Amino acid sequence: MNPTTELLARNERFVQEGHSELSFLPRLRTCIVTCPDPRVDPAQVLGIELGDAAVVRAAGGRVSPIVLQQLLFLQLAGAAAGQSDVGLELVLMQHTDCGITHLQGPEHREALAAFLGVAAEELDQKAVADPHAGIRVDIDALAANPFIPGSLSVSGLVYDVASGRAELVERRSPLREERTESAPIGSATT
Repeated sequence: MNPTTELLARNERFVQEGHSELSFLPRLRTCIVTCPDPRVDPAQVLGIELGDAAVVRAAGGRVSPIVLQQLLFLQLAGAAAGQSDVGLELVLMQHTDCGITHLQGPEHREALAAFLGVAAEELDQKAVADPHAGIRVDIDALAANPFIPGSLSVSGLVYDVASGRAELVERRSPLREERTESAPIGSATT
């Protein structure tokens, strides 16, 4: 049986087991960004069930330009559906033994830098070889992005593919303190 035929047979079993329609909004009010590595499935690793969370997959689980586009699109889709302020938690989940670390050599450096949205000379600052440091770099990048709501809560996890354990590296809630503009002296405020 070819893989597509097997997947469609599995889908038929899924339908027969009683699929029901789900809400557009994730039940756990969570969006998980993680790697497409088949060892890192949030449904298995974190016990996520259908409808619990939105999942964005990108190499290394890194906050790259494409991940930012996905997050902004999800935000726009939520707003268009009348669900603009739902208090979502963003979970960044990187992992040990990631294939992205093999792309740091000179032959792949330009491509890896382009994927991460930086110049090749800035690549070392992205902490590609260390998922713990990479989580902190990505949370800082989100906090510095004016298009990402400062009220967002962000948690960074590192999943150890050998032990199966996910470790909380950092949590920021809110992601950043929103600055309020002070009124000029002598002006009326309401």
